Amino acid sequence: MTNTNSTTTQAIHDGWRFRDIPIENTSPDLNLAWLPASVPGHVHLDLMEAGVITDPFHRMAEKSASWIDHKDWQYETVFHLADAPSPYTLLRFEGLDTIAEITLNGELIGSTDNMTVEHEFSVGDRLRFGAGAYGDNSLQIVFRSALNVGLERRAEWHRTSGDTMTDDWYRFGPQSFVRKAQYMYGWDWGPVLMSCGIWQPVKLVQVPTARLLDVSYTTTFQDDGSALLEVTHYVDRAPGASDTPLSLELEWTDVSTIDDAVDAPLPENITIDVPAGSGRVAATAVIKIDDAQKWWPNRHNPEGSHDHPVLYTLEAILTADDEIDSRATRIGLRTVELIRETDMGGAGESFKIRVNGHDIFIRGANWIPTDSFPSRLESEPGKTSEASEDSDARVHNLIYEVCEAGYNMLRIWGGGLYESEHFYELCDEHGILVWQDFLYACAYYPDTGSYAEAARAEAIAAVRRLRSHPSLAMWCGNNENLTMFHDKWGGLTPSRYLGEKLYDEVLPQVLAAEDPHRPYWPSSPSGGDDPNSPDKGDRHNWDVWHGVGDWVNYANDRARFASEFGFASSCSAAAWTSCLELEDWGVHTPAVKWHDKTRKGYDAYIGLIGIHYPEMKSMEDLIYYSQLNQADALSFGIEHYRRLKGHCWGTLFWQINDCWPTQSWAIIDSLLEPKAAFYASKRFYAPVLLSLAREDGIVSAHVVNDRLGPISGTIIVQMRTFSGDVVAEAVTETAVEANSAARVLELSLELAAGREKELYISASFSEDDDKELLRAHMFLAEPKDLLLPDPGLKVTIGDEDRETLRVEVETEELAASVWLSVDSSLDAPPEFSDNFFHIEPGESVVIYISKTETASDPVALQDNLKIRTLATRD
Repeated sequence: MTNTNSTTTQAIHDGWRFRDIPIENTSPDLNLAWLPASVPGHVHLDLMEAGVITDPFHRMAEKSASWIDHKDWQYETVFHLADAPSPYTLLRFEGLDTIAEITLNGELIGSTDNMTVEHEFSVGDRLRFGAGAYGDNSLQIVFRSALNVGLERRAEWHRTSGDTMTDDWYRFGPQSFVRKAQYMYGWDWGPVLMSCGIWQPVKLVQVPTARLLDVSYTTTFQDDGSALLEVTHYVDRAPGASDTPLSLELEWTDVSTIDDAVDAPLPENITIDVPAGSGRVAATAVIKIDDAQKWWPNRHNPEGSHDHPVLYTLEAILTADDEIDSRATRIGLRTVELIRETDMGGAGESFKIRVNGHDIFIRGANWIPTDSFPSRLESEPGKTSEASEDSDARVHNLIYEVCEAGYNMLRIWGGGLYESEHFYELCDEHGILVWQDFLYACAYYPDTGSYAEAARAEAIAAVRRLRSHPSLAMWCGNNENLTMFHDKWGGLTPSRYLGEKLYDEVLPQVLAAEDPHRPYWPSSPSGGDDPNSPDKGDRHNWDVWHGVGDWVNYANDRARFASEFGFASSCSAAAWTSCLELEDWGVHTPAVKWHDKTRKGYDAYIGLIGIHYPEMKSMEDLIYYSQLNQADALSFGIEHYRRLKGHCWGTLFWQINDCWPTQSWAIIDSLLEPKAAFYASKRFYAPVLLSLAREDGIVSAHVVNDRLGPISGTIIVQMRTFSGDVVAEAVTETAVEANSAARVLELSLELAAGREKELYISASFSEDDDKELLRAHMFLAEPKDLLLPDPGLKVTIGDEDRETLRVEVETEELAASVWLSVDSSLDAPPEFSDNFFHIEPGESVVIYISKTETASDPVALQDNLKIRTLATRD
């Protein structure tokens, strides 16, 4: 028997259609007829599906799609209700992009003006119900052009504010006046595709009595190994049920990692009363957890007992005699702090993340939305569209990859979105800390009156949605807005720091009320009188790339925490195949140049590669050499920062992923093809790093230990010929303290004089209690100048097991930067466990490939596999 007091939800995803709204004084013959629409979705995707436009990612079609953003669009559907709805029934839009007017059964019920939050409208007295057409309800949404409205609002701001700051598309454009994902207006890695649409689910929610909303909790660890958990559930009571007796049953159902159950006692289940009152009320319980299992970031558990973080599952069951709603929360027991300590002598100030009382060196990257059309980013149980399934797999695979590579943090950059629930759940499960920007980036923003109140409402919604995730480590007010103001980017001179009231007043007030125990940082970068100072706070090093250029200049940086820096490269052949025609394949064709948004200047970008690598004559050259140059740049910079451990406490390079096929700073492209730099990150982000540095005729070897226990072992540094002959050698036993870095060995380069093009440095470190051998290499001349012989490679492919192929690559001479690839036109190209690696003379490397439909037969793969090394020249 159905409990009539239960909260119920009905999805409204079927039967949608759309059309453009005629522009005033234009012929109606120029407008589209009604076309079918997908919900969730975006107008560009619907137009593509209808055959009206080609894929904007294809060639230079982005430009020909610009008319779409100048128009208003109308969406509508009809949904049916057979039975009378509850008086407290809500029409919930989990995401509308962006400026929309909603009409139900011919009556305007509300409007929206924020893409990033959900909107609810009470419609219990406006719904029709009954058999047949009597129960049909018409729902219409009109989306106004975010471009046009933003321009109108900017003009109005100029008229009323008295500020005469010159308009600037990037720093004070229409996006500053519309709460919409800023990257959709174009960025230096992404296209201008503003779009609009119903980008998240639409639901009808009936609440006869009450429903569960969000949850918050804090953890206090005790000396006896227990923890006190203060957990608060928020309940929304229906208007007519303010005094109805309600209880909240708290049941512990699980304590586990993503792999296994954990042998630890569960707390006792309890029941608490829900306070009376209308609307939102709080029900709080304090629970003691014996033998508390702590949540640790990826590869930082000092006990080493769990490969993945431990999560407790707490189910809250809301009852009014019978169950009326429920919610399960994954709880991670941990503390997190942002530590800012003044150096002895007052020269600077630390910036480090402390988890469970331990300082953690941050090994991470910046994250952007994985698609230009973010309706393809979201995943929800029960959704069956192909796009949502693909997007869910994209986010899942990216998080899995960074976890396996040793990362411990991702920064959600302020020009993107508050990510999907699935994203944060994956970070919880894999131990990936999240630095979460509020959504303001590289621009000035109006910050008074209605703009301030809109910012407050957005922040409250975001904080309440995300604060229960243990992976959420810190909040940040914006990306680069303070340093933009300090350095007067673009020559703009506003009368004040527009947006300051948001970052210094509104957001801290929201966090003090809603999430007071997490660190807040007002802007990235910030910290000193110069917001981008290397002495205090975090730092964005874009002088390398935009300024001095070549990546060797990372060695001059003494950042306390490097939260942005990066080098660009080409996407994969598969990504190029997805967006180019055959005639576009060339280093300097218009379409290839169009898919470079870096604003460096294409010739300057190519020139930075040419400093180190040979002239690029083909697309294969562009892919290979640009990706190797990016890998070298990030390896050089991150190893430098990690060697500074104790002074520097983290790196978040720019960027992990892409939103379309392009040449950018991403190290995994939009088709999830890893670039050379991703494979390099498995080495430079290993918890124990062997790193080589060259200065003043000496190569020094360093060991960086991010483990929370000491390590010891043997280190060998050799100068070798490409045939493997040892020219010079240094060996030592070494011990490195927990959570530290040490310079452990030096080798003179005196014997390399005049022979730099035919020698290289090989280093190894073997721990006393570990069979794994860490390797590091250094060339003594630029890669383009090396006198490399044909390495004499031999490849053997066989079955490892039912799901995996084993590929062994043997070499006679040094095989430098070995690149394995297959036909880029394959629908499911194989994934290599490693790539772009060196093989020592006379040795072999074994890698593994997960079998796919196009890579399951060893013989066929052997015929299709292509291998290139630095010795190869077109």
